[in-house]
Amino acid sequence: MRQHMLNGWLVAALVALFCLLGITAYMEVRKDLPRVARSRDLKVADERTAQLQSCSMGCCNSTASSA
Repeated sequence: MRQHMLNGWLVAALVALFCLLGITAYMEVRKDLPRVARSRDLKVADERTAQLQSCSMGCCNSTASSA
């Protein structure tokens, strides 16, 4: 009977530890999410700018060579 109670307490402690780790991870991700989203938006904007610049250069070069 005593071993049964100890096993129950051990399982309860492990479940509580798992929940605390999950809550901690969630809080860290939630705190870091705006920074990650901002840096991703900047990267996407930089890629679009680079694509537009290369496209405009390609269009200018193709029109200049055909003229």
